[in-house]
Amino acid sequence: MYKELVGKIVDQAREEAANLVVWDRRDTFTVESDDVDKIEVTDDYLRVDMQEGKATVYVLLESIYKLVVEKERSGRSRSGARTGFGTIS
Repeated sequence: MYKELVGKIVDQAREEAANLVVWDRRDTFTVESDDVDKIEVTDDYLRVDMQEGKATVYVLLESIYKLVVEKERSGRSRSGARTGFGTIS
């Protein structure tokens, strides 16, 4: 994925205080809204400090194939509204 696109998605998650779901070739993980401010997008990778600095996750930008901004929804539904961006390699 391109750095500019990843940066826009991270900014959207920050603005909306939403979770960010990241899919790469090896795993899927969620960056909780509290940790979204701790994301750094570099030329080569996405770096996230998670769980109050107890874990740092590095994901190569080229291995990301989907990012989703997950918004919490009030009401009975368990899953929030999602907007996402993906690439096909």
